This record gives sequence, structure tokens and C-alpha cells, in this order.
Amino acid sequence: MNKIKAFFTRDNFKHIFSSNGANHLYSSLICVAFGLLLGFIIMLCLSPDIAGTDFLMLITGGLVYYGSEGFGNILATLAPLLCCGVAIIFAYKTGIFNIGAAGQYTLGAFGALLFAILFKCHWTVCLLMAIIFGALWGVIPALLKTFCHVNEVISGIMLNWIGLFFVNYSMQTYAKGMVDSGDSFQTYQFWLSSSGDAYNPLGKLPNLGATSLGDCFSIAIFIAIIVAIIAFIVMEKTTFGYQLKASGYNRSATKYAGINAKKNAILTMAISGGIAGLGAGLYYLSGIERWSAVSSSILPQVPWNGIIIAFIAQMNPIGAIFASGFLSLLSIGATATSQSVFPKEIADLITSIIVYASGLTAITLRIVPWIKNKIQLKKTGGVKELPLNKEGK
Repeated sequence: MNKIKAFFTRDNFKHIFSSNGANHLYSSLICVAFGLLLGFIIMLCLSPDIAGTDFLMLITGGLVYYGSEGFGNILATLAPLLCCGVAIIFAYKTGIFNIGAAGQYTLGAFGALLFAILFKCHWTVCLLMAIIFGALWGVIPALLKTFCHVNEVISGIMLNWIGLFFVNYSMQTYAKGMVDSGDSFQTYQFWLSSSGDAYNPLGKLPNLGATSLGDCFSIAIFIAIIVAIIAFIVMEKTTFGYQLKASGYNRSATKYAGINAKKNAILTMAISGGIAGLGAGLYYLSGIERWSAVSSSILPQVPWNGIIIAFIAQMNPIGAIFASGFLSLLSIGATATSQSVFPKEIADLITSIIVYASGLTAITLRIVPWIKNKIQLKKTGGVKELPLNKEGK
């Protein structure tokens, strides 16, 4: 009881709000506010008459326009975005830039749909296969980096396209039962169709009876949030996470300390790839979209947005929950604006501005303490207070 009371003291809250983590939060909020402000100015320049209404529609995710179903769509698209963001963050924390998340996401989608459509497995098995397929694809650049000294960025980009064309070719040749040849080689709606080999309602993620939130809402959002929390705990609170980060930051030092840096690099990319693959499984098993083996000649956009989420979240898995929610709000809200004046690409424009602003983190992290210091000096009449220690003293 005394510990609870001590937590809610003024000095403790002062320490929390002046911590390094809080400064990163303020920095992210400044970047987001700057992006939204600049986006609104651009909308005003295009059409001042409807800019205010459409901007409100954009930042509320179209909830006014779509209602409860729009909220369900926001949560449905949030889950894969969050997983991809966490995948990027997990690898980045260990000194690896996993730009190959798009390929791992693609293989994860293939694994989930393969076991849902052809083998008629339960959704739990399909998600497990999505994780395994993504993890195996993620291990390849790690092996090339560890044993052949190939940069993971180069190998990751190449493997993205190899994975895409491998999946499309496999669906059109070896796994023809997955796609409808008369429908642009799109995968079957296995949760709806009762004809042919595609009927498998157990492959779709359950929606917990929340039918008012639309057909696409499922338990995916809860799974994604749990994954983000676990990733944060592993990276920040466990010895295993410390070893992974140490291996990425200074391989020579970790080798001297008896840590197997090669094994940790492979494990890192396997975990990161598995999380990206899980994101694809959550997306396609929710019934949001069908994979097209013909028209899917470009890489999925979701994993690339995961990089945006990672930067907005300041490489924090918990922050990624809110960053992916914000990005999902914009993407759904952009479809509710007046498309003749403000096309849905306006959301991409705003997020791009925010990402560029996030690149100025070093500057915003200096601005935040300067503002706080000015406010403190104003309150104390120019007298500087001594900083609090961890105990709030």
C-alpha cells in the first residue's frame, strides 16, 4: 500500500515526466503535430471551403462517416501494421535494419493461406505457419550477413522480390488449389465459399461476437498488442534481450564476454521475420483482402508502413501501438474524404511529412528539455531546481 501511495506522489510524477522516455514521447508528438499542421495547410491551399470538414474526417479515421464498422476496420488494419512495426523495431534494437520485412510478410501470407485453403487447418495452425514461413525467410539475410559478410540491407531488398515472385509463381503452378483461375488468380474466400476445396470457416480469425464492427474485425488486434508487449519485455527486461542488443552494438565486446554473436544475429532475424509473417497472417486470415497472384506484382505496402511506425514510435514497441493506431486512423479516414479534391494519397503525404520530421529527432529531443527548462525558470522566478534522483529526492 505504501508503494502505491509513493507512486502517486508529486515528486514521482515529476521524475516520470522529465525522464528520457517522456522526452522521446514529447518528441514524437511534436513530429506528429508538425505533420498534421502542414497537411492541413496543404488542404487549405487546395480547397479552403471543405478543408476543415475533410481534415476532421481524416484524423478521426472516418468514424463519423463509417460508424462502428469504420472503427472495426481501423482495428483490423492496425494489427498487421503493429506487427510489422514491432518486427522492424526488434531487429533495429539489435543493430540490424530489417528492410526485408516485406519479403517475410509475403511468405507469412503464403504460409497462412496455404494451410487455410489447401490443408483446411484451424486458424491457430495457420498463424503458426505464417510465423514459421516468415522466420525462415528472415534467417536467410542473417546467414548471409553472419557467414558471408553480405549487408542485410542489400540481401533483404533482393529477397523481398524473390519472395514475391516465388509466392505468385507457386500459387499459379504448384498450389493451384489456392487460387481461382477465373478470378485473376485471387485466393479463394475460404471463410465464405462453400464450393470446391476452399471452404474452411475454421481458418478465419474469430470476431468474439462483435458483428457490429464489421466482417473484418477479429481477435487480430489483441494478438498484435500482446506481441508488442512481449517484445518490449524481452528487449528491455530480460538477459536474452540484453545479449541480443549487445551483440548488435559491439560484436567484438560480446565475443570477449562469451556471447555467441552469430547465433544471436540469426535468432534476431528469425524472431523479427516471424513477427512480420504473423502480421500477414493476421491480415489475410481476418478476411480484409484476398491475395492476387497476378496483380500482386508490387510488394505489399503494410511492411513498408511498419518502417514509418518504427520511426514515429522512436523505436519503442509500446509506442508502436499508438503509432500504428494513428497511421490506421489516417489510412481509413483518407477514404472518407472528398476524393475528387482530397484523394486518399493525402494520408500518405501527411505520414511522409511526419517521417521526415521524425528524422529530426536529435533536434526535437533538444527542443523538449529547452522548453521544459524555460517553463521551470518562469515558475521559479529564474531559480534553477536541482534534478530529482530515481527515488524522487
